[in-house]
Amino acid sequence: MPNRGAVMEPHGSTHRAGPAPRLDVKTPCLYHGGVKLLNVRLGPEDARRAAALRKDGVPVSHVVREAIRTAYERRPGGRGRGRTASAIMAEIYREHPDPPGRPRAPRAPRDRRAVRRAIRTRLVRRRV
Repeated sequence: MPNRGAVMEPHGSTHRAGPAPRLDVKTPCLYHGGVKLLNVRLGPEDARRAAALRKDGVPVSHVVREAIRTAYERRPGGRGRGRTASAIMAEIYREHPDPPGRPRAPRAPRDRRAVRRAIRTRLVRRRV
């Protein structure tokens, strides 16, 4: 429900108006005290991507909300702070998989014991 007697300012703040309540937006039913409007300037490449998402039926607002939630969880001191190292690494591997056709490493990078042995071997070779 719109805030009666208030005029919406460009950044979501309101001030008391005269006796005629009005909102200076095209869709007053969408704006009330609990909803903030966020304007984002996009470069040409991001604008093209947003248009392609919209064309495919993906609501860009959902993409923005999810990006905000993800960034909030990842920030230092955020709710995601209690994650284990293995959970963080699993997320990194999921988001950044090895490119197809890349030759396999001689050891499994996720096998910490094998990696530890490889590092120790290299360090011992350098000392000698």
